[in-house]
Amino acid sequence: MDGKRQTRQTDSDPQGASLGRRQLMAGAGVSALALGAGKEAAAAFAEGKFTGPLVGHVDTNSARVWVRPGTQLQSVRGWECEVQSGGRVVTRAEARLDPDHDYTVVFDLAGLTADTAYRFAISPSMKAGRVRAVGEFRTPPAAGDPARVTLGVGSCAPSKPSHVWTRIVQEDCQGFIFLGDTPYVDTTDLSVARERHRTFLEQPEIAQMIASRPCWGTWDDHDFGLNDGHGDFQGKHVGRLAFTEYRANASFGQDPTGRPQGERFGPARGIHTSFRWGPIEVFLIDPRWFSRTEASWADPTLPGCIGKAQWDWLRASLKGSHAPFKALATGMIWDDKKNSEKDDWHTYAHERDAIFDFIRDQKIDGCFLLGGDIHVSRALNYGPRCGYDLWQFIVSPLHDSTIASLDVPHPNLVHHALEPHVFLKLVADTTVQPATLSATWINRDGKRIFQVETNSDELAAAAK
Repeated sequence: MDGKRQTRQTDSDPQGASLGRRQLMAGAGVSALALGAGKEAAAAFAEGKFTGPLVGHVDTNSARVWVRPGTQLQSVRGWECEVQSGGRVVTRAEARLDPDHDYTVVFDLAGLTADTAYRFAISPSMKAGRVRAVGEFRTPPAAGDPARVTLGVGSCAPSKPSHVWTRIVQEDCQGFIFLGDTPYVDTTDLSVARERHRTFLEQPEIAQMIASRPCWGTWDDHDFGLNDGHGDFQGKHVGRLAFTEYRANASFGQDPTGRPQGERFGPARGIHTSFRWGPIEVFLIDPRWFSRTEASWADPTLPGCIGKAQWDWLRASLKGSHAPFKALATGMIWDDKKNSEKDDWHTYAHERDAIFDFIRDQKIDGCFLLGGDIHVSRALNYGPRCGYDLWQFIVSPLHDSTIASLDVPHPNLVHHALEPHVFLKLVADTTVQPATLSATWINRDGKRIFQVETNSDELAAAAK
């Protein structure tokens, strides 16, 4: 959604960036000389800094932690992440910096336990100096256990200091979903895309949040690379590479066999993924990568949106989910945003309606919709579209620019607000019956803008 951009589009490499080592060599040459042995190395480590750490996907028995050591540390390729709980080491993982991928690294941590607090420290494997990056996280409750969980959601974020992120932490959000335009990238130059991801994650309040709770992400148009961008955008490979370098989701799209690709780099297409956090399962759908690149699986006479492979993944995942509440999340909104742009689900209504029909026909309980993009916050109730009331929660923006012209009338509109610096707080509670779900829009000063409350009875399909 084009509004008050936090960055400007700079297509300085219209042919697309080369995605290999050569683009990194200018910066790497300095770091290779910066570290010597002995005292020089210790001094360099002491002055070193990091982007991150970022706690990525976390489930009941595993976690992913991402970090990018600064320039002075990049000649040290071997790194270790040590995890403790209750004062004892429970697991370690080793990984190597990847100069072909902007010196980023992800640690895959195994052997964890549900609903348990952990602290971690990342340091060079060779134990040179005392430099380390530290953080913490908690694993979710076991699926099926009665629990009350809280997730934060937000879109359209600034790459500058803002206490909206501090508010998210203060509201005890156990995890956070970056719902797109997080950050504004707007380029086909890989080095610029990487710099904009780094700048975003290095903001002090964001850095505090991402080091202390799991964060998942998807993209919207600006982090995809182009305002109102679709899958025929020639620079999308640059956007995807930078995204996978700077996130630690459980998976990034699907490989050629149709399986979710856990590795950050490989032959997969798209960035769609999902995760379970106690009573909530979130499906981060990718409506960008495949759009306009193939005929629609829902109507072959019309252009596609999510692609056949992603549709197969989504329907299998929805049918296999036992979570009481299921969020179908995309950066773009699920109806017509009523402007000249075409990146909304109204443009692909044939696929949107087929998804809703599938939920209804398969009697899949507990579904609701998440969207961002439009710099307006809204709650819409479409009535019994899926056999029960179908809600859409739109949350935007995290930055300070709202767009009044997109706060349009709609017959299903329940709440709406032109509110800057806003995020969504989702609370799901299965310690009560029926299980409850609340969605509260909160600004950075803690003001409650509006709230929707529902429960598992109201989101239940007819008897199966």
